[in-house]
Amino acid sequence: MSGATVVDRLHDVARDAGVRVRLHAVRLDHDEHRARVDLDGDEPVAVASLYKLPLALAWADLVAAGDLGLRDPLPLPRTGRTPGPTGVGMLLDDVVLTARDGVRLMLAVSDNACGDALLDLVGRDRLNAHLAAAGVPRTVVRRGTGASRRRMKRELGSGVDDVDRVLADPDRDVATREYDAAYASASTAREACRVLEVLWSRRHPAHACVRDAMALQAWRHRIGSGFPHDDVVVHGKTGTLGRLRHEAAVVCFPHEHPVAVTVLTEAVRPERHLPLVDAAIGELARTAVTVLRRPVDDPP
Repeated sequence: MSGATVVDRLHDVARDAGVRVRLHAVRLDHDEHRARVDLDGDEPVAVASLYKLPLALAWADLVAAGDLGLRDPLPLPRTGRTPGPTGVGMLLDDVVLTARDGVRLMLAVSDNACGDALLDLVGRDRLNAHLAAAGVPRTVVRRGTGASRRRMKRELGSGVDDVDRVLADPDRDVATREYDAAYASASTAREACRVLEVLWSRRHPAHACVRDAMALQAWRHRIGSGFPHDDVVVHGKTGTLGRLRHEAAVVCFPHEHPVAVTVLTEAVRPERHLPLVDAAIGELARTAVTVLRRPVDDPP
């Protein structure tokens, strides 16, 4: 495609994968006019479990301010704990972690139980006030995973036990308000990148804890698939619900400025496994990041 712009290439990848895309990428250097790539990056989107990323930032800021502690106890009793397929959410017995270990599980394996417990620890109102003050006023956490699942079960009917299975049924067009940015936890691709910018600008051990946990994320099938190199570190956090497949990440090539990139997608098909969409997220991220790469010793 001679003469095509990067946005043209992004549109082509999205069309081929059958997804609606909102994307923003920014180079994390010291230039006040930072180089960026954007595709509908200011449109609010329901973010599913990607809400855990701004929650982690607020937690780290509160620890840095002395309002919370790195090792505050995080009780996760068996009764009432949010279930999930990973981490503490899949265990059978009572668990008590430190807050920082809860953050690691929340980010590395998207642990639902830890995410909800940390949301309770920070407090939803305090979290949203903190995000607005941090310069991301359109990033709003309305509820955690447990409350979202209970809300969807009420929407879909009392007989529904497996929300994911119902949302992924290709023979039914199931609607839920958890797809709607006006009712669900929401952000924009630009603001998710702003959260990453703030995380990478702060040097308290709590912020380092968040960055380290993101580098340990178990899922490499989205943004990570666009950078299959041993010497490239991808610090990421995914979000998934039915048609929604998202990821926000910082991509670190050796001897280069890091690049923050957020890819938010809504698929035409609702199936649980959409490998073409996951691969497209990697290709979209690679396309955006490639044009922003710059060695650290290059002048601005």
